[in-house]
Amino acid sequence: MENLLEILATPKQVGLLMGAGVSKACGLPNVEDLTKDVRKKIDNVKFNELLEDEDNVETILNKVQQLKTLISGDKKINELTIDLVETIEKDIKETIFKKLSIQTPFDKLSDLVIWLNFINGENQKEVFTLNYDLLVENALEKNSLPYFSGFIGNVKPFFMADSVDDFTGLYVKQSWTKLWKLHGSLNFKKSKTKQIFIENNTNSEYEDLLIYPSMDKYLSSRKAPFIAYLDRFRKYLLNNEKVLLILGYSFSDDHVNDIIINGLNNNSRLSVFAFCYDEKTLNKCIDVLGKYPNISAYSDKQKFVNKTKSKFKSSTNIGDFNNFITVVNSLVNQNKPMKADEENI
Repeated sequence: MENLLEILATPKQVGLLMGAGVSKACGLPNVEDLTKDVRKKIDNVKFNELLEDEDNVETILNKVQQLKTLISGDKKINELTIDLVETIEKDIKETIFKKLSIQTPFDKLSDLVIWLNFINGENQKEVFTLNYDLLVENALEKNSLPYFSGFIGNVKPFFMADSVDDFTGLYVKQSWTKLWKLHGSLNFKKSKTKQIFIENNTNSEYEDLLIYPSMDKYLSSRKAPFIAYLDRFRKYLLNNEKVLLILGYSFSDDHVNDIIINGLNNNSRLSVFAFCYDEKTLNKCIDVLGKYPNISAYSDKQKFVNKTKSKFKSSTNIGDFNNFITVVNSLVNQNKPMKADEENI
């Protein structure tokens, strides 16, 4: 297998999967932080009785969605009416939106999208992100890099599922970056007539922000972004020689894990490199993907290469997104070697 430095420095087809660790490195809260804020916001005792200690913001929203499905008319569950549940849902979404809408520097993300554009050349440039925030969009636009997310239009861009299936350049040039937000986005909305569109006006009359990985995304129509994006991710990993870099992901989404496993099972030319912030995340990665020979994972002091875990000598934690970008910049802009001992990679 090529060593890591050569992978990062040589033009090839590279895709990105980014989790909350990337946004955290840029100054935004991660899932754990959001969960604490949401739990502080929810003061309904009867709803809190339905929560488990381990529930995070995502599973809490799942339970809200389940209650909305089960409660109708004057029916109640644990004394909760549909109006109370919808109020709780609104409060949670408002909390998430406010916490993730703050202005924060995204220079490191700018470096990442510039590098991705360089390393891929004329190949497909695919970014799959689990984050709701708009940092990647800001980084792409700041650097005048065209991108496409499956929405078409200008006033209120509407979602077109067929465009997500397009790998041939029918809708947009293949050289454009494709940005697929697997868990929704702060500016994805659904109107009362169920049309999904992009709306940047936070005072809009429309009721539903599609910003969470609730059960709704797996039960909803094939036309919804969630299912279309997951299909795109699956198909992307199945064809041609590819490198998937995983940044800031905790390996806690079974649907995403299953797609990666499917790619590893069915595409022998797929290589996956995971950069894990700590040993706990590294171990989770190994639990999920460790039986495959074409998975390599790195954390602060440990590495997992060729199905073997061993020590990793490095002066910086490459699993930290900030340090990862420093390495990328040194390779691309200064042609300097990585600070870690190359024989340990």
